[in-house]
Amino acid sequence: MRVLVTGLGRRRSRTVSGGLAILGFEVRETDADADPQVAADVVLLDCGVIDNEVLAYCRRLRRRTQAPIIAVTQRVDLQAWLRGHEAGIDDYAVQPFGLQELAARLRLAVAPGRDQPAPVPAGPPRRLTAGPLVVSEDARAVTVHGTRIDLRPKEYQLLVVLMRQLGRAVPREELVAQLWPAGWEGAERSLEVHVASLRAKIALPGLISTVRGVGYRMVTPESFHRLSAA
Repeated sequence: MRVLVTGLGRRRSRTVSGGLAILGFEVRETDADADPQVAADVVLLDCGVIDNEVLAYCRRLRRRTQAPIIAVTQRVDLQAWLRGHEAGIDDYAVQPFGLQELAARLRLAVAPGRDQPAPVPAGPPRRLTAGPLVVSEDARAVTVHGTRIDLRPKEYQLLVVLMRQLGRAVPREELVAQLWPAGWEGAERSLEVHVASLRAKIALPGLISTVRGVGYRMVTPESFHRLSAA
């Protein structure tokens, strides 16, 4: 597996690079801004903290590669996770961590089918509606009040799973099992991030509700109309 270790000209950990090489990874270190080639299966972004400079750098990097990006950081809260997600970061390795843990995250990041459409409840593609939100499954198109919105693959998968079960509180464990590879340690937090991002993009307050201690529910059209009229 080809791993590109990059950052913002900051001193990167040669211990990590050397350790990954010993474990059999093909490691290359570079400043991605100075290197026109981003030929890698996964990118390890050594950034310390998630700030505006890192986010801008990540956006530039994302425009040049579709490889998963894992950010090595000292800390990350939900807001930083959300901002990083929008900039193109797929996962985080929060220091301190073991080399074997990092290697497992790298392998999971490129696991076959990770970004492919996830299994959803049985049934043919169809037109799903919840208030002004419409999903045309055959065209993989999502509109709100007739305006198309762009969703990342995992956001779309999450939306379809919830909309196919309108009114049901879907357990977090069930969503994680359907949408993330088995054993991925960051799945619970990633689910929170994708729900928050999805809510922000569809901009329909109350449509996706949190059911405390259970998971998430997409309200029925009738319930949404009552919420809107309240």
